[in-house]
Amino acid sequence: MLNHILFKILKYFCASLSLLENLETVFMKSVTNKPDFTKRTLTFGQVECYKYDKSLQDELGDSMTADDAMFMYRQMQYIRAFESVIVRLRSGELVPFDGYRFSGATHLSIGQEGVAVGANAALKADDYITSSHRGHGHSIAKESYALRAMDNKQLKEFISAVDFKSGKKDLFEQALEVHLYRTMAEFLGKEDGYCRGRGGGMHIADFNVGHLGANAIVGGSIPLATGAGMSMMFQDKDRVTLCFFGDGACNNGVFCESLNMACMGQFQKGVPVIYLIENNQFGMTGRTRDEITGIDFLAKRGWAYNDKGMHAEVVNGMNVLAVNDAVKRAADICRRGDGPVLLEVMTYRYVGHSLSDQNLYRNEAEIEAWRCEDAIGHIKQELVKAGVGEADELEQIEKGIYEQMEKVTIAAAKSDYPDPATICEGLFSDSTSDGISDEFKANNYNSELIKDYRDGKGRMPYRRAIAEALTEEMIRDKRIVFYGEDVAEHGGAFAATRGLYEIFGRKRVFNAPISEAAICGTAVGMAMTGMRPVVEIMYIDFILMSMDQLGNQAAKNKYMFGGKAKVPMVCRMAIGGGKGYAGQHSQSLEAIATHIPGLKVVAPSTPSDAKGLLKTAIRDDNPVIYLEHQLLYGDRDVVPEGDYLVPLGKAAVRKEGSDVTILAYSYMAKIAVQAAGLLAKKGVSAEVVDIRSLVPLDTETIIESVKKTSYAVVLSQAPGKGCYGEHIAFEIQKLGFDYLDAPIELVAAHECPPPMSPTLEEEFMPNARKVCDKVLIMLGK
Repeated sequence: MLNHILFKILKYFCASLSLLENLETVFMKSVTNKPDFTKRTLTFGQVECYKYDKSLQDELGDSMTADDAMFMYRQMQYIRAFESVIVRLRSGELVPFDGYRFSGATHLSIGQEGVAVGANAALKADDYITSSHRGHGHSIAKESYALRAMDNKQLKEFISAVDFKSGKKDLFEQALEVHLYRTMAEFLGKEDGYCRGRGGGMHIADFNVGHLGANAIVGGSIPLATGAGMSMMFQDKDRVTLCFFGDGACNNGVFCESLNMACMGQFQKGVPVIYLIENNQFGMTGRTRDEITGIDFLAKRGWAYNDKGMHAEVVNGMNVLAVNDAVKRAADICRRGDGPVLLEVMTYRYVGHSLSDQNLYRNEAEIEAWRCEDAIGHIKQELVKAGVGEADELEQIEKGIYEQMEKVTIAAAKSDYPDPATICEGLFSDSTSDGISDEFKANNYNSELIKDYRDGKGRMPYRRAIAEALTEEMIRDKRIVFYGEDVAEHGGAFAATRGLYEIFGRKRVFNAPISEAAICGTAVGMAMTGMRPVVEIMYIDFILMSMDQLGNQAAKNKYMFGGKAKVPMVCRMAIGGGKGYAGQHSQSLEAIATHIPGLKVVAPSTPSDAKGLLKTAIRDDNPVIYLEHQLLYGDRDVVPEGDYLVPLGKAAVRKEGSDVTILAYSYMAKIAVQAAGLLAKKGVSAEVVDIRSLVPLDTETIIESVKKTSYAVVLSQAPGKGCYGEHIAFEIQKLGFDYLDAPIELVAAHECPPPMSPTLEEEFMPNARKVCDKVLIMLGK
């Protein structure tokens, strides 16, 4: 009641429509948690199975042309020919040249062609897909349908991307052959592949046509697809994301996290994602039905996530027309704002999980029963019945496709491998969002609620510096959204962002479920599709819950997909202890993030750096892990007003000295300054270098300091074994060994989890006294 009264008062004084809309978003939050213990029975809806009952003849002239149907057939044959030639390569039946040796993964989809083709045929050319480790067919179909929608100029540009000479006269047929060549080249790890051989068969992507990548992590792409759908929803674009994954992925935690996030009640529109379970009956060897799950149809799980059951449906995947119909209807649901949709498409793989699979878990009778329902055989019959093609004609098409596939395979096998000198190319983007035009500037926010928290001396708390950075960047760039655990009204676990929700409203600042993997994974998907998300997962201890999405997706996607992807995202989290939170809320696990190539990592120790580094991180076109120490949130210092930036990869000398260099970051940099004060009383001049940017690391400033002092001590709040402090010590030894007069010393936490007890926690953490003692021993004083 109070909220409604407050809203009416504010409405009376509000002048702008945009402000009114924002206030409605903020204050009209319904109360749904009143107690209600009424006796009742909960019921759930139905899931339709195999509802498609048309023939190709029924479809012709209505939603499909004869050319469409024939193109479907050709694409299915291309996929099977592609997979079949891999069998021949691995077995040695096909030897492209003398001395050829096969290498690479062989996860084939022979038998599942109807799913890839039927689904992709139902999409628009600019819709997105994500794929799985068994994704050659998805890639072939997605690109083929995109080529079909291109004009001659676009086809010529596509053809000219690699030096492959097609023998085809027709421009589209040339492009199609180049596509097959580039797909096989990627499978074989060649430079002409779509990802320059960095990804291989399990990681094919082409961002030019909306293929956001195949994924070797089972279920790994489900959060990405969810993020891509959220991105389209926030940008109000008419693009659907189709997420292919197998039945095995439905038993992965990110399946639950992602579908729940896509169905959140706070979204005013439905997230336009089609989750397509390609149920080929087995995870790897584990049988989905009657063995590793307790249900007969996975589509039933749709009723766990919203009251529409996610429009769940079970589809005959051995009928390309049925798949096409189901995905068309699902796409229509998504485009009208009523998504997401869950489809379980029943299919079967005739070969094993990979070509090393001995098929000990199934028998020939089962395989043969499914072969009798073969998707290619079915569409052949439909084409003949509908008068679209004669049996002999279809056989000739099949023969020609297999010959063509052998030709492009030999060409791909003979093409060049990547130059070893280029091994690190494509790891990071060198671009930022600096200099963006005013078209990206936000105009729907409540400027009257923006406060300056500086005192009379220009000082503000560390936590408010973070909020100021986010506020300024969210005004500067409307593509930025901020979400995470309890970040809306509450402002996060440490209230660092309190007030942003009121300024920007729920469309740009919103709570996420306690789903660290989905939080980080959706951020990756959003970042790859035009947004610039900032997310929070509270404590770095929880990074272990999200590490697949940060380490295998955010960090790798640019490099793995040939340097094409940009992943501009920031993941905020608190590190360190000192507040009695014990072993699962007090760790310093930054070395986990710094160990993985592709992630940038920063750890500011002062309020001014908290602002400047966060603004720079948000503008960077790479994934950045932004670390905030629990004991720094209340620290006050002068913070520059306006567009203040601190460059990544640049350390700061906090105190100059001549006798010893003390290196640290985050809260330990503060401890280092305190230690320098104690040492000064002992007649020792200590120089303090605040690393602040862990990746990239400013080795130049570090070595210049060590060159001056000849002694180095590194601080780390993590236990010493494997900590990032050890890496700093390694870099000093590698680059500055000749300047050292003594071994590098490391002052770190004890080799145990952070304890809760105040006496134990005090002993656990490095402090100024411990650093001072270490330095005095090192210097022989």
